[in-house]
Amino acid sequence: MEPNSHSKLFLKVSAILTGFTETELKATGMLESYYNTIRQNVNKVDIEFFFIDLQKLFSDPKETPQSIESTLATQYLSDSAYGGLTKNIIILWYTGNWNGDVISSASYIQGLMWDAAHAHPPGAKQPGYGSWADLPLSVKHSPVKQSPVKSKPNGK
Repeated sequence: MEPNSHSKLFLKVSAILTGFTETELKATGMLESYYNTIRQNVNKVDIEFFFIDLQKLFSDPKETPQSIESTLATQYLSDSAYGGLTKNIIILWYTGNWNGDVISSASYIQGLMWDAAHAHPPGAKQPGYGSWADLPLSVKHSPVKQSPVKSKPNGK
């Protein structure tokens, strides 16, 4: 299997594992860096079998998106499967860490955890002056109606 097809499979499985689209993952600018991280830090045999098995899974016409997700959850997520690679891919995308070490300052800033929490990484991507006056996105689009805060007469 060609390395280029490995990076495509890496993107495809990353989208399924993280719940973000392939476009959203590409937009982080971290795809190549994360792919290289796994290539440099995981046993070559584990990586090769991981991508061979993913290719088989994704190319099987009997598989549906739901069955693929189920297979990934039941057969790929254990620590013993492919040296724990699948779990580490999820952690890598969300935190920018590999085995507890930050890959780069960009990986910290682009970690998916910030988008998932509707937050920004402290020290980076600041929302701007006065932004604290606006409700967070998750509250703005919440189905629960927000009641305005009522103050007591005389400010007490």
